[in-house]
Amino acid sequence: MKRRSYLENLLWNLHGAAAIGIASGLACVVVRLFFRLLQWLLTGHAGLLADAAHSLPSWRRVVTPAIGALCAMAVTWIAKRFVRAGAFEEYVEAVRLHGGRIPFVPTLGRTISSAFSVASGAAIGREGSMIQFASAATSLLGRRAKISLLPLATQVACGAAAAVATVYQAPIAGMFFAAEIVIGKIALADCPLLLVAAFAGSLTGRFILGGGPLFAVHARLGADLPHILLAVIAAALIGVLGPAYQWVVRSLRFSSRLPLPLLWSGLLVGALSLSSAQVWGNGDAALLSMMQSTPALSALLSIFLLRLCATTFCVGTGTVGGVFTPTLFAGSAIGLIGIHLIHGSNPLLFAIVGMGCLLAAVTHAPLMATLMAVELTGQWRLLPLILVCNLIAWGVARSLSSRALYGIATSEPGGELPRESRPSMLADEQTVSPKAAPSLKTT
Repeated sequence: MKRRSYLENLLWNLHGAAAIGIASGLACVVVRLFFRLLQWLLTGHAGLLADAAHSLPSWRRVVTPAIGALCAMAVTWIAKRFVRAGAFEEYVEAVRLHGGRIPFVPTLGRTISSAFSVASGAAIGREGSMIQFASAATSLLGRRAKISLLPLATQVACGAAAAVATVYQAPIAGMFFAAEIVIGKIALADCPLLLVAAFAGSLTGRFILGGGPLFAVHARLGADLPHILLAVIAAALIGVLGPAYQWVVRSLRFSSRLPLPLLWSGLLVGALSLSSAQVWGNGDAALLSMMQSTPALSALLSIFLLRLCATTFCVGTGTVGGVFTPTLFAGSAIGLIGIHLIHGSNPLLFAIVGMGCLLAAVTHAPLMATLMAVELTGQWRLLPLILVCNLIAWGVARSLSSRALYGIATSEPGGELPRESRPSMLADEQTVSPKAAPSLKTT
């Protein structure tokens, strides 16, 4: 039998990566549309959650997140009581330790649980559940359909790259997400596959849901020498804040031991939203508002503190979701608050710098954070400055703490796994030990 040449193998693998990207993108689209449907059923509004909250009377604004929380807990209880599908497996751990094998049914149950929380206004990121579901679907497809000859772990990494690209319309950032976070290293052999999958997923999502920079800044931003120096100083300071931000968001995990923990987080989100409707959701509405018009310092501080409190409590009680978009908002808010305090100019520049720097500081993935910041805002001309600032923030944060933060919601709503068996999502690579990993049962 004639052996294929290296070029033929490469083209075949790229074809498989494109197919994986399309499948992962479609999985993300399905979940996103399901979230929208539930949101419409619960609020009568399918757009931004902050707009939905604003349109509701005060009592509905308080009660709706609590109703969603009760539904989320009910889904989890039903899944535990009647479905025997093996242990939940997070995609980073699956790729690094278990050859990419992710049981699908546990992920499906978590996704449905997350959908009720997200659709009813929980201050948590919906993107984490979408990426996890797409990765699990990719793993299932790789085991059953054999659409690619790539190793299953590589297929799941391609699926994660495509999912990030679909969710954020940021294909290059999606590639670096998969390389820096999922695989844990940047390998030249993997990059073409990840990039093709990411673009395939991004185009799939764009075709069905529409596209464009999610937080486009239409102003033509530039930076002279004083602004560059100030941005470098801000990067170092945000690098110091990175570990502190991680500690704050992790600080209320004891609240998962409360009876009906998600109910209390839902009530808290509802109560805080009486002060500002932008407490609802993952922070996209607040971030979009900041990119379109610079709010006053008092309003900015208020929404930043309200959202930080709400997100911390949602994470602490075990609401299924992620903290990626909430971190993007927090970084931009910190950048804007800083420039307000010194009465500086060019605030949008520092909003973008803050977004990238905090993301780099807490994920320890500076290249991904750089591309994410410029792709989300469309400010490609700031790429060199953002890259330098993100490397500084990452270096400072890494020197203070080797622990990285990514998707820190507990694996079961209302419960925290023991330390030795908790999925890391993105703990430092050395903290994930095969001996400590939970046993894996495939679907």
